[in-house]
Amino acid sequence: MKRRESIRFRITFGLAIILILSVSISIVLTTTNQRRNLLDASQQTLAINNEMLNATIRNIMLSGEAPIANRTIEDFRNITGFLEFEVYRTDGSTAFNDYETLEFVNDFQDRIMFDQTPRTETRSITGDGFNRTLKFKTPVVIRNDEAMEMEYFFPILNYADCRVCHGTDQFVRGVSHFRISLAGVFGQVNRAAVMLTGYFITVGIILFAWIFVLVRRTIVTPVLRIGEVVNVAATGKLDVQVDLDRRGEVGDLAGKVNGMIVGLRERQELEIQNRMNETRLEENRKYLDNIKEGLLLLNHERRITGQYSVFLSRLFRRKEIAGLTMEDFIYPDAERHTQERRELQAFLEMLFTNTTADMEMIMSINPLAEATLPIGEGDSINVRADFLRIHENGELANVMAIFEDRTDIVETRNQLEEQRLRRESELEQIAMVLKAGPEVFEGFIDEAAAAFGNLEKGIDRLDDAGFTAGLFRDIHSVKGTARYLDFPKVEELSHLVEGLLAEVRDGKRQPDVSLRQTLERVLGQLNDELASVRGLIDRFRDFVVDRPAGALSPMAVFTERLTGMVGDIAADLEKEVEFSVETQLSDIPRLGDIQSSIFHLIRNALDHGIEDSYERMGQGKPGTARLILRLSLQEDMLRVEVEDDGRGLDLEDIERRGVESGLLKPGTHLPSQIVNVLFRPGFSSRDDATELSGRGVGLDAVKDDVRKWGGRINVRTATNRGTAFILMVPVETDGEAATR
Repeated sequence: MKRRESIRFRITFGLAIILILSVSISIVLTTTNQRRNLLDASQQTLAINNEMLNATIRNIMLSGEAPIANRTIEDFRNITGFLEFEVYRTDGSTAFNDYETLEFVNDFQDRIMFDQTPRTETRSITGDGFNRTLKFKTPVVIRNDEAMEMEYFFPILNYADCRVCHGTDQFVRGVSHFRISLAGVFGQVNRAAVMLTGYFITVGIILFAWIFVLVRRTIVTPVLRIGEVVNVAATGKLDVQVDLDRRGEVGDLAGKVNGMIVGLRERQELEIQNRMNETRLEENRKYLDNIKEGLLLLNHERRITGQYSVFLSRLFRRKEIAGLTMEDFIYPDAERHTQERRELQAFLEMLFTNTTADMEMIMSINPLAEATLPIGEGDSINVRADFLRIHENGELANVMAIFEDRTDIVETRNQLEEQRLRRESELEQIAMVLKAGPEVFEGFIDEAAAAFGNLEKGIDRLDDAGFTAGLFRDIHSVKGTARYLDFPKVEELSHLVEGLLAEVRDGKRQPDVSLRQTLERVLGQLNDELASVRGLIDRFRDFVVDRPAGALSPMAVFTERLTGMVGDIAADLEKEVEFSVETQLSDIPRLGDIQSSIFHLIRNALDHGIEDSYERMGQGKPGTARLILRLSLQEDMLRVEVEDDGRGLDLEDIERRGVESGLLKPGTHLPSQIVNVLFRPGFSSRDDATELSGRGVGLDAVKDDVRKWGGRINVRTATNRGTAFILMVPVETDGEAATR
């Protein structure tokens, strides 16, 4: 280390500079102060002498003793250090050099006559000091340091006892002038400076030696010792410590250095342990990268650690997993899966906190025991997650989650279940065919095929409102018949198509490429279902030529299926309904044509007309509602009446909704005008669409069918007593009558 860079040199040099500056400043300040004090003392002495001279002159001038005044002035001149002393009049001439004042006094008084005594030599004075004294009437001091001299100009005031002779015109009647030597003052100051310099240098050397020893013992030596220990620690030898008294700042520094060395030693040990852990983690990572299960570890904050399997990332299609909470990882859409996230949080909280509870009991409420979880855009997986507690040193350290991908298993199970349901459905359908013959199904197939064919052909015409409304009614009728014949898949797909067409009709969706692709996909599934039913009928015809013995009549089949449909719908709506068919007919003319309208009227009565049990009992009605289908012939007309004992038509509500939807103009309307709104396309008494109603179709389809057949519709209603829809349909069409 260079000498000038060592701590000893820096401290020694700093102390020397500080002491030299301190001594120099002290000498300068002390000498300057002493010099100022001596000069002030000299000035005060001159002021006193001047006062004495003034008093002497005032006392002796009245007696005319000018020589006494002159001798007094001469005595002042003989004082040591006085170089010059004189008294001047205001005109600049010396005093006591003529007899003008003496003559004035002798003329002024008549008692004592003064004699003329010797006078001083006449001299005059000019200069800045004299003029300033007269002008400002104050003493003036002029110091000449080079010549070591000082001049004093003191005004001699015109006191009251002097004005008798000198008059009152002037405030100052003269100026006394002193010029003294400052050699003695400066010599005294120089001698004091030498003495002070010697004193301060001696004291400074003593202080320097004392501070140097003190700093060396308390700072330099301990710091050097600390530096030596730090150098040793820097080589990697961490078993050293600084041996110093812990008192004071340096002791605190030594303690911190010792703490740092201990920390480095612990860090070194930790790094060794970490390398060992990293080796183990690397082995674990190889295992996690190749295992075919989704594994992860949760810490006490319910967050996923860095220990998770690659298979888990592929399973959930997530790259960044570490640091996420379990609920954010499983259910990233917090708004959509609020309840699921809450249940998962509660389950994990129990896993981590309720460590005394039996694990089997906790796993019984595992929300991920069999779960369908969202991944990506619109995709999902089926998983099973098991959880294990991991303990270290008797304490719960982590919870391990093991995910099993059960998507294929669930899909296979669902396919098997679907196949089972299909087989059961086919068996039921076979039983129906055996009971009623294939004609009922063939009519449905023809109706559905026609509706689906029109949609498939006109899929590019959905921007035509009239065309879309017609398709909507056809699909709605197919859906109702499918429910009647117990074709749940056809009913479900028809409801989906109906919803898409409703969005186009209401302007909520444009008939774009995406919509056409969706409709084409659903139509493909519907055609597959129809093909399945058609194949069933074909197989039936291959084995059965004539109608089976004991088969039900079309009327019996119709009544049975209709009763089953009413029961299913009433159960879905949680209503109690007693349904009956009243007729004397053994065969219903044009059943294939009118059954769709009958389905519409019955669904409308169940959904809108009939109240639930609580509402009925609140109105004093029986809890079970009555729904009646009456079929009869009146001459050449088939009378179809669907009657319920429900709430009746709410004409005020229908009128309000008709006005809001633009189907009625604001104003007063007749009851018949209000009822006619029910049969207008797009009218619905519901705000939300369901599988049964709410899409503004139903009664308008009934009206179109009845009008097409040349029939008519009547409505009978009474508040809280019920409603009846009556269809009058010709038994024969004009074409049939002509051929007959």
